[in-house]
Amino acid sequence: MTAQPRAARPAESRVVGSIRFFYGIGSVAEGVKDTAFSIFLLFYYNQVLGLSGTLAGLAILIALLFDAVSDPLVGAWSDTVRTRWGRRHPFMLASALPFGLALWALFSPPIDLDQPVLFAWLVGFSVLVRLCLTAYSVPSNAMLPEISSHYDERTELVAYRFFFGWLAGLGIATYGYFVLFAAQPGGADGRLVAEAYRSYGLLSAVLATLAIVLCAWGTRRLIPQLRERMIHRPLHPRQLRHDLRTVFGSRPFRVLFAGALFSAAGWGYINATSFYVNTYFWGLSAEQIGVLSLSLYLGLFAAFGLAPVISRESDKKQAAVWLSLFALLFGPAPIFAALAGWMPDPGSKDLAILLFLHTGLLFVALISVSILTASMIADVTDATEAETGERHEGLFAAVIAFVIKATSGLGTLLAGIVLDVVGFPRNVAANAPAEAISLVQVDPAQGQALGAAVGVLILVLFVASVACLMCYPLRRADHEAMRQKLAGVGDR
Repeated sequence: MTAQPRAARPAESRVVGSIRFFYGIGSVAEGVKDTAFSIFLLFYYNQVLGLSGTLAGLAILIALLFDAVSDPLVGAWSDTVRTRWGRRHPFMLASALPFGLALWALFSPPIDLDQPVLFAWLVGFSVLVRLCLTAYSVPSNAMLPEISSHYDERTELVAYRFFFGWLAGLGIATYGYFVLFAAQPGGADGRLVAEAYRSYGLLSAVLATLAIVLCAWGTRRLIPQLRERMIHRPLHPRQLRHDLRTVFGSRPFRVLFAGALFSAAGWGYINATSFYVNTYFWGLSAEQIGVLSLSLYLGLFAAFGLAPVISRESDKKQAAVWLSLFALLFGPAPIFAALAGWMPDPGSKDLAILLFLHTGLLFVALISVSILTASMIADVTDATEAETGERHEGLFAAVIAFVIKATSGLGTLLAGIVLDVVGFPRNVAANAPAEAISLVQVDPAQGQALGAAVGVLILVLFVASVACLMCYPLRRADHEAMRQKLAGVGDR
């Protein structure tokens, strides 16, 4: 059950640009899926198809619970499988087409389904989408600590990963706001037209499938390097329990996992409620929301350059804590200011400008924290190997995948419950001709209650995340000592 001696990667070796590109572009599939689940899926099933908000959130959470089982299984399996295509690439290639088909079907349910059948459709295809994404993302993310052992280069690779994932997610969201969900001929609001979501699902499916294939093909030259570190033992339930105890026995991992989980739930809650908050609390039109989404591009490009610089010039933990504190205080500030009567009128140009600036700055911090956290998980892999002599890239990557997918699961459940508690109407497009479809006017008190619930829960979730990050024990010097120790083991 011990690992084969692995060749230490030379400290001066750098990952070539093409590998960075193809490794990064693979996250397009994750970005497209995350946008679908975290922004549009709840709104589609609740407001357009008429499913209860609580049932919609529960369906997405049920799919997340399947990930709690499938993620570690796929991670452990990809650590131990042996093929001429290595450990990771067979999973990646096999997942491409099923993932695309499942994502398309999720946004294309038959019309006029009753609540139980619609709930079952949402549960079934949400589970299938997540299982297929697990088969791709876990092995794909597991390559990170194998591609590079360098403290700062890992952050750079994660930055590429986040850059392409967010660029794809933002790109398809922006296209949706400006094209698919814009006002339809005859005055119908595109946000309430079911056919627009079917087109969105098809486009998402095609982009995700192509990204997975490109990532697998473009990183195929890494296969000999990845196979070199293979653990030659079969997957067995007893061995899996041992591996999980090893992984969760790591204090740095437990701290990072808890912090990332709270942060992911906060992300999911923000994303799942953003369509509602922007529409009903801030009073923005679809076009204004589309313009607002452009600020995320500024945040993305800034974080892509900022996170690697922070990693080189300071310490990942310190930077992540300070950026998280900024997001914690700055994030819900506009909502509380609006509740106090200090913001411009809903739907006004001045309000849109303020929200544009706020959203851009907030996402610089949030995306930078996400990049640093993902890079820290790769460092924890080294720490566990230095302590136990065992290396479990796949299981640690499974944690990354689980936390990312928890973004939409836990957060969407909270959002669905909040919508039902404040009494938001649903199925506003039912039995209305297309030319008559428009957004329902909600009670102003409901909009205020929604804003308050969003602001308070964001605050609670991110306070918990920051508290966990402050307990993370690994510093740059600790990682360098581990690298030296592992290099000595590899030379013997």
